[in-house]
Amino acid sequence: MAEGSKSVNLASLSLEQLAEVIKQLNTELEYLSSSYAQLGRAHVKFLGCLNSIKETVKAENEERDMLVPLTTSLYVPGKLKLGNRKVLIDIGTGYFVEKSAPDAIEYYQRKCEYLQNSIENIGSAVEAKSSQIRAVQSVMQQKATDQNMKSAPASA
Repeated sequence: MAEGSKSVNLASLSLEQLAEVIKQLNTELEYLSSSYAQLGRAHVKFLGCLNSIKETVKAENEERDMLVPLTTSLYVPGKLKLGNRKVLIDIGTGYFVEKSAPDAIEYYQRKCEYLQNSIENIGSAVEAKSSQIRAVQSVMQQKATDQNMKSAPASA
């Protein structure tokens, strides 16, 4: 459990309390799932950047005709000049840094590794949260069955 969390005996909770616990766990699961998806998208983006740099800086691409994006839907023709093999990389929030191609490749590899580790950690948390939900549902089902068994002889 997370630091500051308390362990609760589920059997001691009422059905209403168990329903609230499930509601809270589902909220946490939705948040974790959303984070998992966002990290996955970022990972794919960085892998794309990594592959683009690796492919672009090849010597055979010198003077190659290409389309240069000015906006997301406007491109102009251009020629690739590799010169000193420097690239501008987006480091976030609108900031760009000039790096050599090998340094840029190393940067994106580190980012990809970090994101992959984060994805794995959140994936484990999603599995744990799902397991907790199943445990609470099981206790709820058992309590509901017990309640029905107790009330059935009284109504007969």
